[in-house]
Amino acid sequence: MKYLRAIEPEDLDLMYIVENDWAVCQYSAITVPLSRYALKRYIEESAGDLFRDLQVRMTIIAPNGGTACGFLDITDLDAIHRRAQVGIVVLPDAQGKGIATKALDEAAMYALQQGLHQLYAIVASDNLKARNLFLRASYVETTVLPQWLYVDGKFTDAILYQRILKK
Repeated sequence: MKYLRAIEPEDLDLMYIVENDWAVCQYSAITVPLSRYALKRYIEESAGDLFRDLQVRMTIIAPNGGTACGFLDITDLDAIHRRAQVGIVVLPDAQGKGIATKALDEAAMYALQQGLHQLYAIVASDNLKARNLFLRASYVETTVLPQWLYVDGKFTDAILYQRILKK
């Protein structure tokens, strides 16, 4: 079963909600709300090619008929060292069902097919759900990044997770 697909125009409403959810955005580099227009242009202009765009966003689909339930991003491509960062957001109703783990596994297969050697994630140390997710998806906790994130008016540690991709 496939858990990832290319983003489509019909994903715009869900993308708008996720991209403007402060609970999610506070862990990213987004500092202002994103407009529907900007997101529509992103969908239209994205080639869906990791090496052209240096990133790729995929829609996570639930096994119950392909309903969109989140997004997975592969970003910060380093073509020389063959690694990239992965980020994932799954809607609350789809959490706890193994969908995110399957999506991360599928993303690892995609990255390997693209010639990458590893994926990594940076997770807030107090985000236990995400930390457990990456461990379930065969990532290894490698290091603590002290005071790496500024969340809710204070600095917090982050943890670097790494998955070496193997054929």
